[in-house]
Amino acid sequence: MSDTQLVSRLPALRWRKAWLQIDQKQSSIEFAKTNRGVFVLHAAFITLMALSQHFSNARLGLIALTIIAIAIVPKKRVPIIVGASVFYIFVRPFRVEGWVNLLNAKVLTLTEDISTLMLQMMAVGAFFAFSFFYLKSMKWPATALISKRPVVSLSLIWAIFVLAALLVPDHSFIDAFLWTFSGVLISSLWFLAYAALDQKGRDPTPIGARNGFMRPFWGGSATPIGKSFGYLNKFDAKSSDELAVTRLKAIKLATWALILTGLMHVLEFIARDYYNLPQLQNTILAHASGKSFSASINWLSLIYNYFIDLVIISVWGHFIVATIRMVGYRIPRNTCNPLAARTIAEFWNRYFFYFKELLVDIFFYPAFVRYFKSIPKLRIVFATFCAAGFGNFFYHFSRDTFQFAYMPFLEALAIFQSAAVYSILLASGLVFSQLNPFKPKPKDGFFRYELVTRLNVISFFCFVKIFDDISGEGSVMERAAFTVDLFRF
Repeated sequence: MSDTQLVSRLPALRWRKAWLQIDQKQSSIEFAKTNRGVFVLHAAFITLMALSQHFSNARLGLIALTIIAIAIVPKKRVPIIVGASVFYIFVRPFRVEGWVNLLNAKVLTLTEDISTLMLQMMAVGAFFAFSFFYLKSMKWPATALISKRPVVSLSLIWAIFVLAALLVPDHSFIDAFLWTFSGVLISSLWFLAYAALDQKGRDPTPIGARNGFMRPFWGGSATPIGKSFGYLNKFDAKSSDELAVTRLKAIKLATWALILTGLMHVLEFIARDYYNLPQLQNTILAHASGKSFSASINWLSLIYNYFIDLVIISVWGHFIVATIRMVGYRIPRNTCNPLAARTIAEFWNRYFFYFKELLVDIFFYPAFVRYFKSIPKLRIVFATFCAAGFGNFFYHFSRDTFQFAYMPFLEALAIFQSAAVYSILLASGLVFSQLNPFKPKPKDGFFRYELVTRLNVISFFCFVKIFDDISGEGSVMERAAFTVDLFRF
């Protein structure tokens, strides 16, 4: 029986096919263009987000009000996005909880009568002044270094602020302000880097709008999903038909995200509540303490960690991309069928697309175009290690530098040892994947081409994830010992 005949006989498959093609049907597109259609799509999208319970009421309210305002006044889309994003960064400037905790701790030690909110507002205001001045200075002849090497200059400026925070006396206002400002700066550093690259590339977006796009209202991590206005403009819906299709695609993606949310809850219930399966980190620490779980539990925890991680990042990324599509930018998905990857490099592109793009744009290309031009293979190796090795490590190291405010420098530095090993292993795997001359081909048959290749990719990322940690718990050697003991039955 052919696929077409099977679809025609099974109602569920017919409904699925009709749903997947909804953005291709002219009747759906025409409906999505009407006022009633716009209302239905926005109501459906907000409902899907609310049902997921993935968002706080405040964040859901901000997203809902923003996309509705853009739908009502589409010609003011950019100012509305900027306004909502500026509000969001003042309310939630930090991307990780560690910076919030540090801010609260610093305020408690101050003798001055300054609240957490006041210090946070001051730091965000100073950041906006700095970023505006920085972007403006890229056009000045006297600051050629900034315009030629914006990422290098930004990283050095951030490092200077962190160093200053380490050197000034503790329990002072300057100490608290410098740490808070450093946290705000690193939380939006990569958005500012993309804005600087846009400025360097003559993107027409005004500096004011570019400067306000440091914490987009759709949220997310320090990784810029959607990159910048320069990138978004490449995917802008140019007509009413394109806008309708883009919003229909947003509804489809949000629906898929909600389905994956249900799958995530089912997997978590089976693993955690029903079988009481420990988290991978706990199995590693138990092994290090001499109280290891059984080999079967360790293996199940390792495999479960891989798959639940895929589901979580898919849900998170799909909702963000769907929100961006709702306002008219049909950007690519962040996660796109990673289980279909047959190589490590392909998986890395499918797993977290915008983080991969960040490493490629900021670290890979600059190294690739400048060094070892006459030695192609070495050129690939060097650029890959600059991106997936150094760039990957620097991203996570800089994001969590709040650790240095709590403990001696070397002790804090030791926290990142596993992250360093993980970055090296990842870069090595990507290099092998790119330069491997024996890549399977369809003619090799189903078993080798379809099955073995995918199992190899899954195995690599299962094991490399053992070292993907910046908690400071479990040393590199303890993680290596855990990995070795997985094969001792």
